[in-house]
Amino acid sequence: MALILLTNDDGYDALGFQSLYKGLKKDFDVFAVAPRFQQSGASHSLTLRRPIRVEKIRDKFYTIDGTPTDCVLLAYHDLIKEDIAMVIAGINHGPNMGSDVFYSGTVAAALQGATLGINSLAISVSSREYSNFSRAVSYSCNLIARIIASKAKRFILNVNIPDGKIKGERITKMGKRIYRDKVIRNNQQKNVMYSVIDGTLSYKIAADTDFKAIKEHYVSITPLKLDLTNYEGMEILQEYLKQ
Repeated sequence: MALILLTNDDGYDALGFQSLYKGLKKDFDVFAVAPRFQQSGASHSLTLRRPIRVEKIRDKFYTIDGTPTDCVLLAYHDLIKEDIAMVIAGINHGPNMGSDVFYSGTVAAALQGATLGINSLAISVSSREYSNFSRAVSYSCNLIARIIASKAKRFILNVNIPDGKIKGERITKMGKRIYRDKVIRNNQQKNVMYSVIDGTLSYKIAADTDFKAIKEHYVSITPLKLDLTNYEGMEILQEYLKQ
């Protein structure tokens, strides 16, 4: 039976994580390692040079006082003694589309799995108010089974599931996320101030993107890669800098 490492960034007690854990346990050997507390927006941060609290809740279920990246590293290098077939991060409460992938702790956990040479999925549901994950869990378990059966190697998939009815699935590219950030400063006294980073999110609808798929009630599956090199930019830079 394939061993799956399950983690998330919403914390071990999040409904999406707990629902997927129960769903996967029916057909897979699941080893869960998740943050004790909310880690949304943690991106690929990790904890260095300080002890990380690791608590065993039950057999093959641990919580840690750290980030999603910490979860994957601790599981791989210490807690799990067998080969891991796949790293699954989710189900996240809220979408991770477009450039959200650079901030998401969910996606970062999948990227860390891929860095270790393990096939990895980041799974999110598009609504932040979602309270029933049964449809998303059913789809996720089916997708995971299909991928494992295919014996595909070396992939990172960012999966976003629409709220409500699922019409099907589409292979997509990252869309354009629009951030309208603002900083709210309050309680300033002398040289000390407290500021809150806030703002609103929007996006552009374009063909073959994750945003368009979700808007039309299709699951968006976006293949990611670890190499961020701008190869076209390399050629342009060579032209600019040549002597």
